[in-house]
Amino acid sequence: MIKPTASKTWRSIPLRRASNLLAFLFIGSLLPCHAAPILWNRLGSDQQILHSDLGPDLSFYGGGSFPDAVGIPGYVPGVFGDALTIAPGNYGVFDREHTVVWNNLNHYLNSEHGTIELWFKQNEDPVGFSHGVYRLFDGSYGLGSGLQFDSETVPDTRLYFGLQFDGAYSGVSYDISPFNGTWIHLAAVWDRAGIDWSGDRLRLYVNGDVAAATSNGGWGTVVGEQADIGGGNDANIANEFALDNLQVYDTAVTDFSNRFVEAVPEPAIGTLAILGGVLTLGYRRRGLSGSV
Repeated sequence: MIKPTASKTWRSIPLRRASNLLAFLFIGSLLPCHAAPILWNRLGSDQQILHSDLGPDLSFYGGGSFPDAVGIPGYVPGVFGDALTIAPGNYGVFDREHTVVWNNLNHYLNSEHGTIELWFKQNEDPVGFSHGVYRLFDGSYGLGSGLQFDSETVPDTRLYFGLQFDGAYSGVSYDISPFNGTWIHLAAVWDRAGIDWSGDRLRLYVNGDVAAATSNGGWGTVVGEQADIGGGNDANIANEFALDNLQVYDTAVTDFSNRFVEAVPEPAIGTLAILGGVLTLGYRRRGLSGSV
């Protein structure tokens, strides 16, 4: 290996090679790049919930006034280790059980674009005044984040994803009843400028495929301070659903082929191409051979 000495001087690379590198960078920028999440929490134990693998730590709901109630966190076998559910407790028919909370959400979540992905299992459809709402990430009767990602019965028994953020509501829904009793991967994706250069502003993915989408991008810009993760409603909510491996992004993710791996995504080839090109373009030593 040739080890350059400190006596060598820097120079710019020839224009022809610079043009080649710029073309290389452009091609690299078009390749799919999977950004790291702003939050990754495996949701498999008290310890995991209170100490996120990436991003801010989550907390447990501390209580409030009726009808808000503390949901006791419980854990059941999930896709990767254990998963979060609501354990049995002294719940009432009108209670809104909150379990895990993301505080200071407005410091992290972007109203313009983002992605929430996780694994979810509902053992049966929600039933009003018994186990009426399963909140994956806030939603109806939640903590006012402005984002809805829940399974509920109103207006129909479906999975709902929508944004309001102190503006007009925009949302989609999908019937996941055929998957009852099985784990499914879900992703809620939004981008006001268009997801992946398309006319879609919201997309709901089920097992890696687009299940529902809308071009309505009229939601507001004010993100609430808290999100209820894994909350529910009513007296018989215990063990009705579970969540596993929550990841939240500041970008509109469209490729979920890594959903079977419990890990932070590695930089894609496009990212590495850009990084390598920038380093090569910016620095080159006289006297060292090489080509691009």
